[in-house]
Amino acid sequence: QFTPPKLKSLDSNKEMLPDEKDKLNRLLFIAPRGFSKSTICSRFFPMWLAVLGKRKDIFIVSATMALAIENLRIIREELEANERLKKDFGEMKSDKWREDMIILNNGTIIRAKGQGFQIRGFRPDMIICDDLEDENIIYSKDQRAKLEHWFFRTLLPSLKPEQSLIYVGTKLHTQSLMSNLEKKPEFLARFYAAITNEESIWEDRWPLVSLRKLQRELGTYAFQAEYQNNPISLADQPIKPHYLQGVKIAHQGKVACLAVDPAISEKESSDYRAFALFERTDEGFKEVISDHGRWGMDEQVNRILDVYERYNKEFQILRVVFEEVGFQKVIRDVFMQRSKERGIYVPVSTAEMGAGKDKRPKDKMTRLLSVSHLFEQKLVEVSNPDLYDELLSFPTGDYDDLVDATVHSIYWLMHSRHGGAFRQKEKVKIPDSQDSFYVKEVRPGVFMTKVGEPELPKANSNFISYG
Repeated sequence: QFTPPKLKSLDSNKEMLPDEKDKLNRLLFIAPRGFSKSTICSRFFPMWLAVLGKRKDIFIVSATMALAIENLRIIREELEANERLKKDFGEMKSDKWREDMIILNNGTIIRAKGQGFQIRGFRPDMIICDDLEDENIIYSKDQRAKLEHWFFRTLLPSLKPEQSLIYVGTKLHTQSLMSNLEKKPEFLARFYAAITNEESIWEDRWPLVSLRKLQRELGTYAFQAEYQNNPISLADQPIKPHYLQGVKIAHQGKVACLAVDPAISEKESSDYRAFALFERTDEGFKEVISDHGRWGMDEQVNRILDVYERYNKEFQILRVVFEEVGFQKVIRDVFMQRSKERGIYVPVSTAEMGAGKDKRPKDKMTRLLSVSHLFEQKLVEVSNPDLYDELLSFPTGDYDDLVDATVHSIYWLMHSRHGGAFRQKEKVKIPDSQDSFYVKEVRPGVFMTKVGEPELPKANSNFISYG
């Protein structure tokens, strides 16, 4: 045992050291910023493995080559200058002693690498990944996907099943590589939050009063990500896990609303197109079906019409609501034309955000908050796993198209004159339904788009029954 200079031994940090009983196979060390995770796991630990000859070829991989070289520099200087190490293990320096690779006299190799490097031809028996995700990666979906592809297709396959990989870092995003690895049963995760049970886990270095001061300086959200390993603060999360868990709404087949988020854009990186159909019952709101995809306009319109025709036989779909922003307005006209060609008559409304004289709020958070009380009261049953994930990861998730469609559907049902028990006492200004449109056959073979509410159906009419 030894204590390197300039670092005080701490019981809480000793716990962060990998243990032989873990078999050093696939380990995650999820720790706060500034809590010596790199010092312990990416410097002292590989040095301990090397001098004892427990591994023969150790890779230290960081977000950049410069960071990995810095870790190796500290190891190299300890091996050169720490007299206690020399007393116990002798002179470890060999003639192969570079900034990016050192070979100890016992034959152990330690290499420094930046993430994304070409590993073919190397045969490491221990890989230590240290904060692979910097800010350039963590806030870019494409860069996160690129890193994950390299990790699973290149880095991990270089190890034999009995060989080891340790990933040390802070969980900065719900869709980060660290977060995704934590969900895998093959990885053993050790999780540390700076403040646990209202106490600092490292009081000598980070007193609780200092952490609370830092929290005020950074703000709750940044502090939760950087020091609590909670990239979404439950205090600020609109839809919390327990709002969705165990909710069961009895199916009644009464009234329903189909809402559409067209997300029409010429950009390849645009959001998914989405729709959500919810029914309203005496007990609350129940998801019937929702889906999303990068469909072309024709495919999207046909999917919506297919859903309408299929489920309108079981429910009274009183309205199809389209979100209209900019170029998205064209889809309503195409939809009305296609419905006329199919010979069906669909009552349509539009939800326009941030338009009109009253300048209704158009931000997604405010829209979700307008119906969040229904989730909190466990009045909404969600069945689509993708929608479930979007609700829980909002507002930092990669996608929110299903959330938008869900909000529009529930909001319309909540304010519909056909509702009852769940009507809000005070009118919420967003997302307000605008002028309604429907197709009417004014004379045989001649159809016109009308503004307003559709007429009550007569006998043998194809209109939806409003009874």
